[in-house]
Amino acid sequence: MILDIQHISKTYPNGNQALTDINFSVNEGEFLVIIGLSGSGKSTLLRCINRLHEPTSGSIIFRNKDVTTIQGKELRQYRRSVGMIFQHFNLIPRYSVLDNVLTGDLSTMSVMSALMNKFTDEQKQRALHNLEIVGIPDKAQQRADELSGGQQQRVAIARTLMQNPDIILADEPVASLDPATSHSVMKYLEKVNKEHGKTIICNLHFLSLVRQYATRVIALKGGKMIFQGQPEDITDTWFKTIYGDDATEVEIR
Repeated sequence: MILDIQHISKTYPNGNQALTDINFSVNEGEFLVIIGLSGSGKSTLLRCINRLHEPTSGSIIFRNKDVTTIQGKELRQYRRSVGMIFQHFNLIPRYSVLDNVLTGDLSTMSVMSALMNKFTDEQKQRALHNLEIVGIPDKAQQRADELSGGQQQRVAIARTLMQNPDIILADEPVASLDPATSHSVMKYLEKVNKEHGKTIICNLHFLSLVRQYATRVIALKGGKMIFQGQPEDITDTWFKTIYGDDATEVEIR
């Protein structure tokens, strides 16, 4: 077990109860997918796991260590072990693809080197290798804003790999992409999981993607965990329970 989430709850200052008593564990090498309607708490949960949001109560245990309240250097080290991929890529548009990937290693550098973008040859080689992993080494010198959405998300994956994280959190990584592009991004996440041993925790909407890529599924509704099981366990009845009686499943081919 690499991660254990114990009784995590999150209440925002305005009184909104975003998460209520969430409990689950993650084994090393899993591709765990979290599903649920918008507003169900999926993004909040990921942000609690990497401490971008502070849980109101409960514990986050990473490799048998409680990281719920660590600060300073310990927190920075933990966040380096838990990479994050966002829905909207968060690239620097005017930077080259290579320079965007290199920014994933800024936390290891001195302040002066980081401010001056003084990356070593070793860092550049690792960045190129990570671009090879996601299939776009030929784009290294292009500006990030010249790439398609799917290619930009693959740059974001390569940037996260620069951290050499143990866990990658992917928050709706294909939500900003057209359906035809979604599989290309998911296949590279699957490659990172299966060939490079990275544990993935991924928020997704489309069950067709969940069934193809997930090793296990958790469903949230109204901030509560209502389902945990295998992708094939999500029957039509469970689909209606999770998404509502009027929901219709949309398949991504």
